[in-house]
Amino acid sequence: MTQGNEREEGNSRALSAAAESRPLEGDPDSPETAFLDPQVQEQLGRVLRSFCDDLIHQPIPDKFNVLLAQLEAKQREKK
Repeated sequence: MTQGNEREEGNSRALSAAAESRPLEGDPDSPETAFLDPQVQEQLGRVLRSFCDDLIHQPIPDKFNVLLAQLEAKQREKK
């Protein structure tokens, strides 16, 4: 298992345990009663930041670069 997967698995377990310890109160569809424990919010924030940081640092696929270059070329032709 890679380090990233181990980190995600550990974060998932921590989030599940925290969420189970304090369920949402009242109608879960109501914005007034839907809330998360501040510790759960902090953990979610850390997990999301970690996930987004990993995505941001991934290389851009060559196919995507080719498509962007084609789009830019078409936009230049229109001008």
